[in-house]
Amino acid sequence: MGKMIVWGLIASAFFSTSFVLYQLMSVQGEHWFWSASFRCIFICLLLSVFMLLQNKFNPSKLLALGKLFASHWQFWCVTGGIGLGTYGLLAFAADYAEGWVIAATYLFTVVASLVVLSFFGQSFQKKVIVYSVIVFIGVVLANVGEGLRHSTSQGTDWHALLLFGALPAFIASFCFPLGNQLIWQAAQPKGVVTHHTNEVSKVTSKLATSKLRKKVPQVTSPLLSNPLHKVWLMSLGSLPMWLLLGVLVQPPAPSVSQMTISFLVALMAGVLGTTTFLHARSLAKQPQQLAAVDATQGSEIIFFLFCGMLLLHTPMPSGLSFVGIALVIIGLVLFAKQR
Repeated sequence: MGKMIVWGLIASAFFSTSFVLYQLMSVQGEHWFWSASFRCIFICLLLSVFMLLQNKFNPSKLLALGKLFASHWQFWCVTGGIGLGTYGLLAFAADYAEGWVIAATYLFTVVASLVVLSFFGQSFQKKVIVYSVIVFIGVVLANVGEGLRHSTSQGTDWHALLLFGALPAFIASFCFPLGNQLIWQAAQPKGVVTHHTNEVSKVTSKLATSKLRKKVPQVTSPLLSNPLHKVWLMSLGSLPMWLLLGVLVQPPAPSVSQMTISFLVALMAGVLGTTTFLHARSLAKQPQQLAAVDATQGSEIIFFLFCGMLLLHTPMPSGLSFVGIALVIIGLVLFAKQR
């Protein structure tokens, strides 16, 4: 468990950079669509170049991944569109709320992960539900505190802050674990049940009979043992979604500065963060372990507060918001202690 938690914390440190950089681009007046879509495009290009260099410019690995993508292209487009569509929601939210509010709201992904897992036939102990309630209350207090502070500021529409800032981040908290869980499920052999305890036996039994699980294709390729390959497949699968969204939104042309910052986001949060996080999740064999790995994302709020105040001169949260953040962290720590 300790190894999974460490990898999860490292991933959270990389993820937190996206909140800072998204807010930076928002302050500069850049359009959220390019901030998110460039992130996926650069992830795909960076990983392609990395794999070519790793194989001494032999394209065999990329060709194999291309065949794997083509054999299940519908699955990868759905998975990439849902999982990496998170970037668009977070970038959009950055136009209406400070980065730490988005980060605090997005931490509901820990609770959302339990909901997603339950859809796949898995269940949890009652105390895990209690921890979920603690996290939920913390998220609510964090956003109420920020909303009250903004309501007293001249010219600030805190209703828009909550509706267009917090709500998209809340929706994103479900998208990211759903995309990751779909990949995790697809890589699991169907009909194979690992027995650890009576409780786990019941969980895996439900998993085997889950209707949703049966709809997920089985992808047993050894290429999926490498988290870099999973990220590449997801980023490639997300491109049709970004193309369609671009036609609908019709954003203005991006600036060189936005492309540069988006490249940094892709490298830090997209490649390093997502790859590390998927590696941590791949080590999990039980739903409790998956919940513990997801709980490590709670450290993002700490990383962001430090980076935001240091680099963006972000004001300190209000007292009520601090109470909310404390509850979020307490709940996530309790999650991480699960076995």
